[in-house]
Amino acid sequence: MPQINTQLIIEEDTQTWKLIGELNFNTVGNLLTICRKANLPQTVDLHSVTLADSAGLAFLIELIKWAQPTPITFHNIPQQVLIIATVNDVQLLLTEFPSTLSR
Repeated sequence: MPQINTQLIIEEDTQTWKLIGELNFNTVGNLLTICRKANLPQTVDLHSVTLADSAGLAFLIELIKWAQPTPITFHNIPQQVLIIATVNDVQLLLTEFPSTLSR
């Protein structure tokens, strides 16, 4: 089985996270571990995400929940994620600028 390489680049000065690689069941566990130790971002750039599934969508929603009450803005959301979000009727969580959860 090939090794999956996913990176999280944290730009502290701009409060931006850049995700590179796959955002799926095989990678989100490690990403969650890293994210718990970092300051949460204002912006998450998904331009370099090459593959995403429902676990990737769940990861993004988890980021929104963790950041409350501070909103997060997602840039360059992959089409795969938008399709899954639409099917599950949660697309507004990702596309509302900035993203927040209603309480």
